[in-house]
Amino acid sequence: MIALALVLAAVGSADLVRRDTATGRRADLPVAVAGAVLVGAGIGLGLGWHTAWVAAAGTAVTSLWLQGQRDRAWRTASLAVLVAAVLVAVGAGQYLPTGSAPLDRWFDSLDVPGLAEVGLDRFALGIGVLLFLQRSANVVVRAVLDGAGTEVLATERTLAGGRILGPLERIFVFALAVSGQFAAFAALVAAKGILRYPEISRDEPSGTKAEYVLVGSFVSWGLALLFVPLF
Repeated sequence: MIALALVLAAVGSADLVRRDTATGRRADLPVAVAGAVLVGAGIGLGLGWHTAWVAAAGTAVTSLWLQGQRDRAWRTASLAVLVAAVLVAVGAGQYLPTGSAPLDRWFDSLDVPGLAEVGLDRFALGIGVLLFLQRSANVVVRAVLDGAGTEVLATERTLAGGRILGPLERIFVFALAVSGQFAAFAALVAAKGILRYPEISRDEPSGTKAEYVLVGSFVSWGLALLFVPLF
């Protein structure tokens, strides 16, 4: 789980500091942040000298991911590489050699009852998932909406609140699912339906607003629930 945590944390942290209009050194900042996160987390989690090649691979994946956001021609390739990196991290990450983790003592000293039976690797995965569910997940949702058609994506301009509510919603969905609060998850889905009903009820005959909300919501929830089985 450490390998997956590092991949998600690198991509997520890079997107958090990314600027859509950044050029030159500002465009290199997200990659530098991702590299710093990989090195720091790798050492802290006990990867030792393996941190070097893990950081190099993770930085390459992050760089291509960011390239896909700057250049539409690279979008499909960047998504494919990220999916491949996640699958490799899940499948082969368990064989990644680890030693004594410098963060173990700090983690064990945390006086949080809910973390008493949670290992450091699982905690790190949770942090990585939460970072990814911010702007990075928005990129995936937008790519799916783009594939649904230009009219659906154009609706984003009139329903721009989804870009703000989306990350918050995904955090709540992820937290509720991990804790087994599925009734609360159902209530959240119902609340969103009530929130969006006035806008959808004034939809055009083409139904693009409803399609935007439905496609965006299901993809967003799917991303939030994707990593839950690992917990």
